[in-house]
Amino acid sequence: MTRILAEPLDRYFKIYEQIYNNPFISINEIAQNTKIAKSTVSRDLTKMNSGFMYGPIICLKSVKNCHQYMHFLRVDSPLSAYQYCKEVPSVVYTCLALGSWNLFLVSEKDIDISFLKGFREYIVRGVKGGTYLSKVRTVDWDQSVEKMYSMLETPKEKSYLYEEGPEILWGKKEWMLYHAFKYNVRIPVAPTLEKLGIHYRQYKKWLQSLSAYARVQVSFHPRGWGNYSESDLLFKSDYQRQIADILGQFPSTSFFSSVGKYLLARVSVTDKGEREELITLIYEMGEKGYFTDFYHALVIFVAGDNLETGGTE
Repeated sequence: MTRILAEPLDRYFKIYEQIYNNPFISINEIAQNTKIAKSTVSRDLTKMNSGFMYGPIICLKSVKNCHQYMHFLRVDSPLSAYQYCKEVPSVVYTCLALGSWNLFLVSEKDIDISFLKGFREYIVRGVKGGTYLSKVRTVDWDQSVEKMYSMLETPKEKSYLYEEGPEILWGKKEWMLYHAFKYNVRIPVAPTLEKLGIHYRQYKKWLQSLSAYARVQVSFHPRGWGNYSESDLLFKSDYQRQIADILGQFPSTSFFSSVGKYLLARVSVTDKGEREELITLIYEMGEKGYFTDFYHALVIFVAGDNLETGGTE
């Protein structure tokens, strides 16, 4: 017998947990596992996909034949540079920011942006590692902060987030499937395959190859995307996994990716009080020796492939 939970957020969180654990889980299975009525699960998923949950998305691992590059830079006219870079074919992601840098790009080639009019300096530039999305374990801010502080200790064992997977051996149709499903693997399969002209057997074979080349991950922002502001934190650190573990305790999904010796963390807060607590936490992490250099910027506007994917187009 199913029951409907009183609070929508309780239901959203339970549904998110099911999809986090199995991105391809059916609505029937979600209903059975959560004891929420199937019709309610279906209705809630529609609402969640429009403002609370993104994905599940396909995040490619960094591989020798499929590198991307991160560029954090300062320019005199960021809006003009932003508009220009949006049209550069190899640039797949563009972000205006306010802080240590004012323009952030992800490109499919190691391009040099220093020719831009008004270019000042590169803050950091290098090969982008894979994208990791944290698991939301609670929607309570105070519980999250308490957990993060309990994890603070002087780090000892060096760790890095970058890892390189095997060369991607996909053909044309496999890449077609990737581009069709990369922003949400749960879109209707049959009409998508019909549009692509790809047989279901080939789709299933492609699915079986995904774990070797990619991570399928879902993001969850329980207060609704529009109620958060996003900050990009760039740490020079030999303890990248420890930082990701700590900042991954936030009550909304955080995004992590490496660029050489640096770790990029994109975290979300809803108000001034949460932002001040974040700053205090970072100072505490610095005191403990988690990083040797630190940059930060407030995300203003993004366009492109969503950092696989950390914002809306």
